[in-house]
Amino acid sequence: MGTDEPVDLLMISWNRRAYLEKTLARLLNDPSDFRLHWWDNGSTDGAADLMAETHDPRIVHKHHCPTNAMQGVPTQWFLEQAKSDVIGKIDDDTLIPPRWSEPIAAAVRAHDELGMVGCWTFWMDDYERNRAAADGRVVQFGEHGVMQAAWIGGTAVLIRKELAKRYHNRASSGREFAINRIKMTVDGYISGWYYPLIWAEHMDDPRSEHCLMTDAAGIDGQAALTARARGFTAPSQYLNWIKRDADQVLTRGVRQQVRRWRWQNSALKLFADRTRIKVLRGFS
Repeated sequence: MGTDEPVDLLMISWNRRAYLEKTLARLLNDPSDFRLHWWDNGSTDGAADLMAETHDPRIVHKHHCPTNAMQGVPTQWFLEQAKSDVIGKIDDDTLIPPRWSEPIAAAVRAHDELGMVGCWTFWMDDYERNRAAADGRVVQFGEHGVMQAAWIGGTAVLIRKELAKRYHNRASSGREFAINRIKMTVDGYISGWYYPLIWAEHMDDPRSEHCLMTDAAGIDGQAALTARARGFTAPSQYLNWIKRDADQVLTRGVRQQVRRWRWQNSALKLFADRTRIKVLRGFS
């Protein structure tokens, strides 16, 4: 494929039409060329209706799943559908800036050592607070810079399709993008945020004017999945976690992050092995 080939993008929607309307409007106002593969996970709040009502030649596939298949099944579907050499994903609660994909696509096409590269989706204040440490992690690839991390989130990101298929995690629980980003880092690929940073607004961040979480409502059904999964009871708790997460990914070295991942994997494997042994003994 040539360098002018449009990138293929996956978007998975699930309820929260208020976010989706804004995400879609921003995305379809982007003058860049791309192909959008849109999967809806059984939305019941009008998001599925929005899918049916929206027409744009860049939307090449729509699939309305009757149930919530989370991210694993849609990712497999997308990998089978995508035709471009560069593919990516944008979440239904993210506001991307115009032409965000163009420099990132150029970078991953030109440099085989790059893994997954994307927009900065924390707040710019989080970067400024850690700027001294963060700028020390910028790796230059010709005209392109990447602020390296052991892994990055799965929204407003691009990757070469052959790498995505190679690192597709079929065993993923489905709660996150089923591409094993940290395994890519362990194998020597460099992932991170394009630099100078391209900011994409995550509307689920309580600092966003569009955030659906409110102090009055607390952490309800409109709240971010991460906030609910971690048992937070107020948006302020979720915000504090986001800030700590940003601080950690910017101040912990990539090697330190990889060591921690290996330690966690070893601990999980040991637990699984011990559990399996106990089960086998139960049948002896």
